[in-house]
Amino acid sequence: MSLLGTGTVLGALMVGAPAPASAAEGYSYREVTIPGAGGVKLDGNVFVPKGKGPHPAIVFISSWSLEDHEYIAQAVKFAERGYIVLSYTARGFFNSGGGIDVAGPLDIADGSKAIDWLIANTPVDRRRIGFGGISYGSGISLMLASKDPRVSAVVAMDTWGDMVESLYAGQTRHSQIYYLLFASGRLTGRYSPQTARVMADYEANRNIPQVIRWGKERSPRTYLQGINKRKVPVYILNAYGESLFPPNQLLDYFGRLKGPKRLRLGIGDHASTNLTGVLGLPNAGWRDAHRWFDRHLRGVRNGIDKEPSLHSEVAWSRKVERARSWESYRRAPVTTALAKRSFRAGQDTVANGGIALLSGGGQTFGVPITAPTKRISRRDAAVWTLPARKKTVRLRGIPRLQASVTPSGKSVTLIAYLYDVDAKGTGRLITHNATTLRSSKPGRTHRLSLPLQATAYDVPRGHRIMLVVDTKDPLYWDATVPGMVKMTNARLTLPAG
Repeated sequence: MSLLGTGTVLGALMVGAPAPASAAEGYSYREVTIPGAGGVKLDGNVFVPKGKGPHPAIVFISSWSLEDHEYIAQAVKFAERGYIVLSYTARGFFNSGGGIDVAGPLDIADGSKAIDWLIANTPVDRRRIGFGGISYGSGISLMLASKDPRVSAVVAMDTWGDMVESLYAGQTRHSQIYYLLFASGRLTGRYSPQTARVMADYEANRNIPQVIRWGKERSPRTYLQGINKRKVPVYILNAYGESLFPPNQLLDYFGRLKGPKRLRLGIGDHASTNLTGVLGLPNAGWRDAHRWFDRHLRGVRNGIDKEPSLHSEVAWSRKVERARSWESYRRAPVTTALAKRSFRAGQDTVANGGIALLSGGGQTFGVPITAPTKRISRRDAAVWTLPARKKTVRLRGIPRLQASVTPSGKSVTLIAYLYDVDAKGTGRLITHNATTLRSSKPGRTHRLSLPLQATAYDVPRGHRIMLVVDTKDPLYWDATVPGMVKMTNARLTLPAG
């Protein structure tokens, strides 16, 4: 579901974009209407090389709240190299018919209908059809590749593996993301009755088992068997600071893929690491997307299939490290025992995860999420500060907080933040995560094991690592009952060995 981070920029640039001047080029361009599932009409455009076919083809599905001209700049580049490029607006948005299905069965069926249209209307080589997209379009592409054997390769940018873990991990709902999705969907499209009902249930925190079933039906992980059976080549590009599709759930999905695969994790938030490429500017992720399709659709021996499958950008050196797999990349765990803490529940502190999409997106352009750690209220948060580092600490993997937690109320939402703190007390957010603990009785002790989101971060010599746990963050709807929280037997495990 690609959103307002790119939506505001791309909406202005792409909606109603004029047709590319192609008369003197090696391709033709036209606006098209594609018959979708159930007779729905999908708005689209297609580039067709002028040379003799058959040609390989790429199908791009629009992002959430965007339309088919989103990929124009990249479509031109692909068309110039001999690809047919079909882009279409997902159902329910802008001029495409039907209601928004949120990457559901109808969206997947529309993808198959797009292939049907390609075969009927262009000189396509039906054995060499790839799918791609950013966010919304990428998730649909992954699920379509699991179901339609005509999909030969996928490039999925800013995607998800498990929608439930993305939007309800730790039984904690993401309020800012919900409102951004809901408002932008209302502004640019029409919700189906089912989608409107599920979104209302999510907001009201009701009928959650049904919401979870709905989410699983829209999760690529649910359909792994199909994509693995054919060993479809998949290239995934995401960001460590994703506020919509956090990296842990995606790493799980990526690890389960059996075919040729590649994962690039950058510094930033949803869609921010790939934005410049959408605008036609140089971008490493899009460069490798071209190489991926060239290798797996055109058979070009460019070596991308021989390179390490994991490419990880490190904060804040911006160095890109390579590894055979996530398992071989992550560092050994180093565990530190933490002193017991008691603090008030129900009050926010200056520690937070920033503003969804915007704060994390700023990291792509060198602006970290910071907090004045001396101002974090020790009455309203548990704070632990490790000794100053005598040498650089290289964090590669998933930090984890374990503790016995006793809230005085029946429920509490805990948000754990890991900071890199300099000599002045300014903390740069390394990673964070949230979870909600519930009980039928107040005062029950819970055994907490909370994985923070994956990171690749170098803590400089002389800096301190700080762990903060509080009970409110504007990113989340919390279930915190005001009172007290006691944490004992706490341990912080860092991937730093």
